[in-house]
Amino acid sequence: MLKAISLSKQYDAEPLFTGLDLIVNAGDRIGLVGPNGVGKSSLLRVLVGEESPSSGHVARAPGTTVGYVAQQASDPSTTVGDFLADGLGELRPLARELRDLERRLADGDTGVLDAYGAAQERWTALDGWRAQARLTEVRQRLDVDHLDDATGLHRVSGGERARLTLARVLLDAPDLLVLDEPTNHLDADGIAWLADWLAGFPGGVLVASHDRAFLDRTVHRIVELDGIHDEPQTYTGGYTDHRAEKIRRWQRLLTDYEAQQKDHRRWLADIDRTKAQARGVEESVRSGLGSDQLRRYAKKVAKKAKARERRLRRQMDSIRWLAQPRTRPTLALAFPQETPADVEVLRARDLTVTAGGRPLLAGADLSVRGGDRILLTGPNGAGKTTLLRVLAGLHAADGGTVDAATGVALLPQTHDDLRTDVTVLEHFRSRVPVYADDAERLLDGYLFGPDQWDARLRTLSDGELRRLVLAVMVNSPARVLLLDEPANFLDVESLEVVEVALRQFRGMVVLVSHDAWFADAVGVDRRWRLADGRLTEETA
Repeated sequence: MLKAISLSKQYDAEPLFTGLDLIVNAGDRIGLVGPNGVGKSSLLRVLVGEESPSSGHVARAPGTTVGYVAQQASDPSTTVGDFLADGLGELRPLARELRDLERRLADGDTGVLDAYGAAQERWTALDGWRAQARLTEVRQRLDVDHLDDATGLHRVSGGERARLTLARVLLDAPDLLVLDEPTNHLDADGIAWLADWLAGFPGGVLVASHDRAFLDRTVHRIVELDGIHDEPQTYTGGYTDHRAEKIRRWQRLLTDYEAQQKDHRRWLADIDRTKAQARGVEESVRSGLGSDQLRRYAKKVAKKAKARERRLRRQMDSIRWLAQPRTRPTLALAFPQETPADVEVLRARDLTVTAGGRPLLAGADLSVRGGDRILLTGPNGAGKTTLLRVLAGLHAADGGTVDAATGVALLPQTHDDLRTDVTVLEHFRSRVPVYADDAERLLDGYLFGPDQWDARLRTLSDGELRRLVLAVMVNSPARVLLLDEPANFLDVESLEVVEVALRQFRGMVVLVSHDAWFADAVGVDRRWRLADGRLTEETA
C-alpha cells in the first residue's frame, strides 16, 4: 500500500530522522513512538504527502486511498452535518444524483432509466444502504451524536472537533489509515471501540500514540524515533514487546563496555561537533561576518545539541534504573505521613452539581480514606472535571457538603497561567520547602537536569510544564491529589517517571484518566463511575 525509501527530514540542518525505509501492507498494524519533539508528526505528514521529505521518496500502490487524522482538527468553516457527510466520499454526491433521477422518473422522464440503474448499481457496490447506519454508529461511539447537524464547527469544543475529524475519516473507509494520537479526547469507551474497529479493519494502519495499552491492543510492529539515533529503531510486537526488547538492547550496550563506550563517544563527538559549529557561527556573527539569521541558526543548533546530550543521559539513567532500581532518585519526600486505612480524609454528603441547567450529579455521597488510589471514569461531558473542582473547593456545589480533613491539591488539564519568567528551580522551591541541593536532586529525578534549572517557565513545552507541576504536587504538603487527565502532553519517558512518583507518594490520589496503563501503574484500587447524573462505585 505504501513504501518509503531512504526517507529523511531535517530542520535547521539538524536531522529528525534519516535512512527510513518503511513498507505498509494490507493488514499491517504499525505503531510510531518516541519522545515529544523528535519528529513523529512530521514523519506522518511526509508519508501522507502534506510535507516534502529532505531526501528519499514515498510511493503508494495505484488506487490506494489514505485516511489521515492529524492532532489538529480541520478547517471549522463548515457545519457538523456537512463535515461528516463529506466523510462518506463518493456516496454523498451519488445520493444527490439518485434523488435527482428519482424526481425525474416521477415526472415521467423514462430516458434516465439507464442512468438510474447504473447509479443504483454503484450505490449498492459502495454499500450505500448501510451508509446512514455507519454514520449513526460512528457518531455514537465517538460521542458526537449529541451535536446538531446545523452546528458550525467553530462552535464545538476542540475535543469534539478532534472526534468529528476521526469520525469523518472512518466513514470514508480508506485503504490505509494514518493516525496521529487518535485517542486524544476519547473516553475509555471510545478508545475501546476504536481498538475493536481497527482490529476488523482490512487495510493498513500506521498510528502514532503515547497510549501504551492502546498500542498493545492494536499494533504488531513498533517504529521508534528516540531522539538519539538518527535512524528509526524497529521492534516486533506491541508496546510491551517493544519496551522489553529496547531494554535488552540498551543493557547489551551497558554490559559490553567497549560497545557502550564507542557509542557514547560517537554521540558525544557528534554533540561536540554541533556545539563547535554553533560557536563558529556565533564568532563570525560577533566579528561582523554573519547575520541575525545566522545568529538565530546558531542558537537553534546549540539548543538541539543540548537536547541530544540530555536525552542520551536520560536513556543511560533509565536503563540503569531498570537494571538497578535502588539507584533511581527519590521522587517523593517523606511527607505527608501515611494515613491509616480507616481514617476518612475527604467526605461529600448529598452532593448535587449542575452545569448550564443540566444535572451532573444528584444527591451523591462519597468518601476517600487512607491509602486510596481512586480512578474516576465516565463518558465525555459527564462532569468529571467539575466534580474534581468541587472536591478541591474551586467550584461551588448546588447542594450538599464537602469536608476535607487535610490539604487537597488539584491538577487541572492546562497550565497557561504558569507561563511566566520564573525559572524551574525558583518555581519548585517556592512551592516545596526544601534546600536548593535537595530541590536540584528532586528535579533531576523528574528529568530536569542542571541545564534546565534556570529555564523560564514560559519556554517549557506543555509536557515539561505538566511534569514540573506534578513534581511540585507530589512533594507538596497536600495529602489528597486530585488529578485531571495527568497523562495529557506527557511522552512515555515522562509517564514512567510520573508513575513511579505517584507510587512513592504517601497520600491519597483521585484521578481522571482514559489511559488504562497509567491507572494500573499508579496502583488504582477503587473505581468511581460518573454517568447520567449518578456516581457509582464499580467492583474490580
